[in-house]
Amino acid sequence: MNSKFERRSDPDSSGAETSPLVQRFTGLSGFVIILFLILLAWNAGRTGVASVFTAIAGATSEIASANEAVAFGAGNPDAHYVRGTILEGLQDLPDAVEEFNQAAAARPDDFALWLRLARARELNGEIDGAIAAARQAIPLAPYYAEPHWQLGNILLRAGQRDEAFKELGLAGVSNPTLMPGVIGLAWQVSNGDVQFVEQAIQPGTPEAYQALGHFFRLHHQADAAIAMYIAAGNIAEEERRSYVGELIAAKQFNEAVTLWAIDHQTRPGAGVIIDPGFEQETNLNEPGFAWRLGQETQGFHLSLDPTNTRQGRASLKVDFDGDSDPSSPVISQLVLVEPRAHYRLSFAARSEGIVSGGLPRVVVFEADSNNVLGQSDLPRTTDGWRDFTIDFDSGPSTGAIQISVGRQNCGRSPCPIFGRLWLDNFLLQKL
Repeated sequence: MNSKFERRSDPDSSGAETSPLVQRFTGLSGFVIILFLILLAWNAGRTGVASVFTAIAGATSEIASANEAVAFGAGNPDAHYVRGTILEGLQDLPDAVEEFNQAAAARPDDFALWLRLARARELNGEIDGAIAAARQAIPLAPYYAEPHWQLGNILLRAGQRDEAFKELGLAGVSNPTLMPGVIGLAWQVSNGDVQFVEQAIQPGTPEAYQALGHFFRLHHQADAAIAMYIAAGNIAEEERRSYVGELIAAKQFNEAVTLWAIDHQTRPGAGVIIDPGFEQETNLNEPGFAWRLGQETQGFHLSLDPTNTRQGRASLKVDFDGDSDPSSPVISQLVLVEPRAHYRLSFAARSEGIVSGGLPRVVVFEADSNNVLGQSDLPRTTDGWRDFTIDFDSGPSTGAIQISVGRQNCGRSPCPIFGRLWLDNFLLQKL
């Protein structure tokens, strides 16, 4: 028997021998993998270091840290953004533009980076480039206000007013809080040209119409404000009502009645009294051209009485039950009239057991000046319904009168009043 062992190659798991070529390839693959992992770790490390320097630079505004951030992260948009911001603060605008340009190139779907590039280019005098960069941001965030706002302002400063206000208007639609500023800007650049402002804003929403109406109201452009409030529809109802009171206080009666008519489906002409027979319940606290309570409502109570009428379904009943202010009307109505005309106001009244030093009376005032044009004192007791008339002449500039149901002046204060009064069938005729 041979006492020496024979030398053989070690078999693999399949029983086959591993060739030298396979061994060398396996060794090479392992080296590549290791090298790849080393490079991956190196890049991750550089990215981490760049992020650290970026954070430090953002917090301290130190250019040295920003330089290191860019050195370790040349493809990091945040590093370029921070360095650009610091350079812009140092008034190094050309280099700032370059940094923002690299930031936008590294992350081209970020609209904020394009807007920052646009700003830096404009500061550096690159107007066309600024407009181009701002335009890049629009499709990335089409429903955001900021891209339209910034592009619009750049275009406006570049003298391109029409396109500028198109973009600014879109910004105002996206963010309604910007709309007053857009309108004010249009007003300023046009030196208060109402037509230019309307064309520049081109309101397409109720909110935009309302904002324009409010602006024109504040700038005493009544006709334009009324048109915008009407176009705004229901959302402007409260503002319309308050504006009616403001116009009346300013003695702009024709403008006030135009606006008041929108929410009441009727526009009273000269000599027309709204609800002359007290046939319907109305809001007596609303300013306008219907019956309205006086400022002081103490000492009496109003109701519609369907059981005691002169004509129609109801009459106005006034129950006096204590101290009331003779200087404040119980109820009144503003009525349009023609100037230089002779009128007759007729009405029916009934009183029972009125006790007071200041009895009821009906007075016609000139709404422009509050001058008394005529009055009729009512008795303590009428023994049923009685007809009364007041003849008066409107002045050369009288546009409206106020029919007021109140009290005679008292010789002392307080001046209580008790009893009942009914009113019905008011009629104003031009003779």
